[in-house]
Amino acid sequence: MRTKTFCYHLVASFLGDIGVVWRSGGDTPSIVRVVLPRADRPTVGGIRADHPDAAERSHADLEKTCEDIGAFLEGTRVNFSMRRLEIGRCREFQQRVFLETMRIPCGSVTSYGELAEAIHAPGAARAVGSALARNPFPLIIPCHRVVKSDGCSGQFGGGREMKKALLRLEGVEIDNRGRIAPAFFR
Repeated sequence: MRTKTFCYHLVASFLGDIGVVWRSGGDTPSIVRVVLPRADRPTVGGIRADHPDAAERSHADLEKTCEDIGAFLEGTRVNFSMRRLEIGRCREFQQRVFLETMRIPCGSVTSYGELAEAIHAPGAARAVGSALARNPFPLIIPCHRVVKSDGCSGQFGGGREMKKALLRLEGVEIDNRGRIAPAFFR
């Protein structure tokens, strides 16, 4: 029986290095996490916190995903696939939130409350926010497109400024008070 190990690949971007962590050892690799850069530690430090023995390497079956992340962060519209994501490790509610989040078009936003309504969980805006706060696949599952109902960006794993930078990259206008124009809500 093969031992499953963790590997990672770094994608350079204007935000800093993005880490794509996957489980190897089976027939096909599966992505377990996308690690965003943080000011307080390098991306590799974030990877090693959860996967201390992870090795840096590439994998042909994940090249497209890594290339898509790089292209997205250069301003190209990308339709990410969830095929390689280990989404089954997430709770059922979180999976529903993620699937609906994937439906938000590039250059648009929705509110936490609207997302809750869309998954038939009215009044669960905070639960949606909690599910997105634990999104192990940011960028691929575009949680940065979910904002507060008043148009403020809200929280994001990479920080509010990164969330705003990603929205601006997609063409979403944010005013000098930090609010998103209503025209960008889907």
